Amino acid sequence: MEKLWPITLTRKISDIHCGGFTMAEEESLSFKAGELFEAPNELFELVTFHKKNLSTNLNKYKEVIIKNNDYTEVRPGVFAHAGAVIDEQVVFNTKNGLVIIEKGAHINPFNYISGPVRIDESATINPHSNISNSYIGKYCKVGGEVSNSIIESYSNKGHHGYLGDSYVGSWVNIGGGASTSNLKNTYGKIKLGGVETGEQFLGSIIADHAKIAINVSIYTGKIIGTGAHIYGTVETDVPKFVNYFNKDKMTEIPIEITEKIAERMMSRRKVQFTEEDKKMLKYAYTII
Repeated sequence: MEKLWPITLTRKISDIHCGGFTMAEEESLSFKAGELFEAPNELFELVTFHKKNLSTNLNKYKEVIIKNNDYTEVRPGVFAHAGAVIDEQVVFNTKNGLVIIEKGAHINPFNYISGPVRIDESATINPHSNISNSYIGKYCKVGGEVSNSIIESYSNKGHHGYLGDSYVGSWVNIGGGASTSNLKNTYGKIKLGGVETGEQFLGSIIADHAKIAINVSIYTGKIIGTGAHIYGTVETDVPKFVNYFNKDKMTEIPIEITEKIAERMMSRRKVQFTEEDKKMLKYAYTII
């Protein structure tokens, strides 16, 4: 479990989306198909397993939802819940995988979506977005380019900027123009948290409640800690609960401030900041 810190500081392993579904949901899909379920043991595997399993999982899921009259194949390879809204001038490419759009999701005009992609309940895809091989969580607001990535519920990446080969937790806000690098200038293999991943493409692991300011540039293979606020250029991993201006300038964010920010963000989505939420943040704050 510690190998999946900081993600597992604020969520159970079974609640992490990997391959378009939580690990608990994916396990169920795998067992129904008579296959063994493979769970990630390292942070970078959240991304690599996602890329490996998303298309297969969506094909399994399709066999479930086609029996549900609430879903319609609105275009070849695109399955949408009756409660989803797909505006005009949306281009879907399903040559590499299905696109599944859940209840309450809204796909605005002038978007390009290349499967495999799952857009979960009540998520919004803003105009002029380019989404490929990704999972977009419930109630997320997403814009710009997103590829090979996981965005957990209630996070915002509403503007232009690139998110590639990355994992983003819940209650994260990514400002306009912010981008993650997923490829080294040397085209070499990437380390994440000191671990040799063997991957040429790997972006960032961004924990719950992190805030990314406008025009931030995050170097390849960086970990952003729980509740961290980052600005400028991120050359190193970022600890939890700090203001990060550069590798030599960081200040701690008191837990009381983090709680206030979480409560404000959650109230905007009409979600109550509970005592359980407070306990979880305090646990993440105090643990080494």
